[in-house]
Amino acid sequence: MQYEVTNFQAGAEGLFVRLFPGEEIHASLKTLARERKIPSASLTGLGAVNEIVLALYDPASRAYRETRLTEDLEIATMTGNLSWLGDEPILHVHGVVSRADCTTAAGHIMRGIVSVTLEVMLQVSRVRIERRADEAVGLNLLHLSRRV
Repeated sequence: MQYEVTNFQAGAEGLFVRLFPGEEIHASLKTLARERKIPSASLTGLGAVNEIVLALYDPASRAYRETRLTEDLEIATMTGNLSWLGDEPILHVHGVVSRADCTTAAGHIMRGIVSVTLEVMLQVSRVRIERRADEAVGLNLLHLSRRV
């Protein structure tokens, strides 16, 4: 993995990240979050994978229904955020992948192995965002300090 630090107009830090063939998306970005001590971030990305696990959360069973694809795929779009659950960085990432025939699959990205490259842009926040267990839905959801 390589990265370059940049700044946005408001002075917020940004990171351009490049993942290499064989690197796993979540593991790589979590390592970066720990090393750079990133409080939280939004992210976007695109690139190519040859293995990906997409999922849909089923609220009735409180479990993810996973679909594993093992073929050459373009990540047409990837979006998400980085937050924390205690000492563990948590990536919440969704994406759309495209096959050679241009059909697509989409969902929560549980795991992905880069085949050519993955380019990710992180917009880093100065505020640490935490997740907490939400018993009503069975997930660790964002815990934000303000309500409207």
